[in-house]
Amino acid sequence: MSNTKYINKEKLQQKFPQVATILDSIHENNSQNNYWFFVNYVGKYKGKNGKPRTVSMSAIIDVLEQHGYDVDLLVTPKMLINKP
Repeated sequence: MSNTKYINKEKLQQKFPQVATILDSIHENNSQNNYWFFVNYVGKYKGKNGKPRTVSMSAIIDVLEQHGYDVDLLVTPKMLINKP
């Protein structure tokens, strides 16, 4: 499973706790703004397969930018173990 797709609140809190804290703040202050994003983010409804709905990292970035945050990405190669 990709780290950039199928993100819910719990997964984001584990992988990116600072971003999750910011989204929680946005949700508390603007519960009606981006309603469907937050419904899917918290997994309120289930999809066709019966699993809770989720969001993508690009949707998270869009919400952050809409609420005045600059998003910078830092990309580094993974360290491969036992590879020359």
